[in-house]
Amino acid sequence: MRNKLGIWLVASALMAGPAAAQDAASFLEAADNAIGASSVNSVQYSGSGWMGAVGQNFADGEDWPRHVLQSYDMTIDYSSGSSREEFVRVQGDYPARGGGRSPIIGERRNLGFISGDYAWTLNNDGEPTAQATSTAELGKFMIAISPHGFIKSALAADDVTVVDRYVASEDRTLKVVAFTTMGYRVSGEFNDENLMERLITQIPNPVMGDMQIEIRYAEWQDIGNGIMFPFLFHGHRGDHLLTARPGMNWLNLEVGEASANVAGAALTVPDGVRYAPEPQVNVAAQEVADGVWLMAGGSHNSVAIEFDDFVTVVDAPQNEARSLPVIAEIKRLIPGKAIRYLVTTHHHWDHLGGARTYVAHGVTVVTHESNEDFFRDAVFASQIRTLSPDTLSRNPLATTGPGPVALETVTDRHFISDGDRTLLLFNVQNLNHAADMLIAYLPEEQILINADLWSPPPAGAQPPANVGANAVALYNNIRRLNLDVTTHVPIHGQPGLNADFERIVGPAAMQQQAALEGGA
Repeated sequence: MRNKLGIWLVASALMAGPAAAQDAASFLEAADNAIGASSVNSVQYSGSGWMGAVGQNFADGEDWPRHVLQSYDMTIDYSSGSSREEFVRVQGDYPARGGGRSPIIGERRNLGFISGDYAWTLNNDGEPTAQATSTAELGKFMIAISPHGFIKSALAADDVTVVDRYVASEDRTLKVVAFTTMGYRVSGEFNDENLMERLITQIPNPVMGDMQIEIRYAEWQDIGNGIMFPFLFHGHRGDHLLTARPGMNWLNLEVGEASANVAGAALTVPDGVRYAPEPQVNVAAQEVADGVWLMAGGSHNSVAIEFDDFVTVVDAPQNEARSLPVIAEIKRLIPGKAIRYLVTTHHHWDHLGGARTYVAHGVTVVTHESNEDFFRDAVFASQIRTLSPDTLSRNPLATTGPGPVALETVTDRHFISDGDRTLLLFNVQNLNHAADMLIAYLPEEQILINADLWSPPPAGAQPPANVGANAVALYNNIRRLNLDVTTHVPIHGQPGLNADFERIVGPAAMQQQAALEGGA
């Protein structure tokens, strides 16, 4: 009976296939006609609004910290698969709370180019600087699923499906178009005017895995020759069903001007970008004290600390591509001792992207207590990561018995010790950057390890014109905890002397304290 049923289902699918394909083709033709996608070779638009710093909230569960998007300009050329994106952010009236280089002093300008398999920016001298292949792939994908690109990609796909979805709360039915492009699954929801209202897809992320992106489109307007364009974009990144993350708002763009088929939209890839080697992970180990190693060589560092029969690492930034060579170098420098603990200074994604790699090696994670649910339910969950598998997803841990993720949590202070060397951990108070921020202190060596609070200036360099609030908070916490510090070892930058820290940050901290007392 089961075999007969299987034969009947296969036959039914074969009979339904051409009809379903025809329905998809008919709807795509109607959607194409509604916005004139096939007649669009390029598009250019500009606007303003706000942008959220993804992965940089003050505390897990809060929305992404926002900055005013003072201006935004985008040009897309579909024939060459190229784009030019430029935007300027300012702090505005949004609270300076969370990361993302907050608060923004003055203006922060971002400029990026995509053309085919290449991505680049411009350095301070205006020279093109090649970006990683993964950046180019994501940029090319975003072109492919832009409002007009979505229709073009769907028309070219061979696995398009169209289903009706009834929305009870609104008493209406949407058409949901789904297909695969560039290896990514994409879906779009269309209203009864055949205009796309929402795009949903996923992109790889070292913290969230297959991370959801949602972009809503509204206020479609005719921009000439029957071509329609949405004048309101609203986007989410990082929503997660298993945690209290209901709506992580990433972008709200109000378009002021838009035009299609603009001249000169295609980009030429500079030779310096076309022939540039793929950026390589560089691990440059520096012994800052006996058995204390700064694992530098990139924009983010880790710190390895040798104990009697184990190793503790502070921070696993960026991704697995960085963490694997860091782990290999630690094993070379400190042979025969397993990495037992990973201390995560805080939950911001650029400092957490390699943590899963350590967990896959059986390392116990030490973090602030506020992160426990987020880490267990999202970051370290053993769900399959289809877009960019990592060591933990390929070798998942059991949810019961031996193997579940080991977490040790910190409230205000914690210590790791072998009876001889001790590493003290403290939660930083009165800090707007991250509620869960930990600093690590080696009392015998008088070394303080911090992330995002203080990066000592290079020897001989002029001190910063503005002392940041994070540095002042670090200064105040050192005083509060009565720590005797000689050397600062940062997760960003190179080690520096506390004497320089006192000289540069001390006056700003005293001035702030005087202002507070005067206000009282």
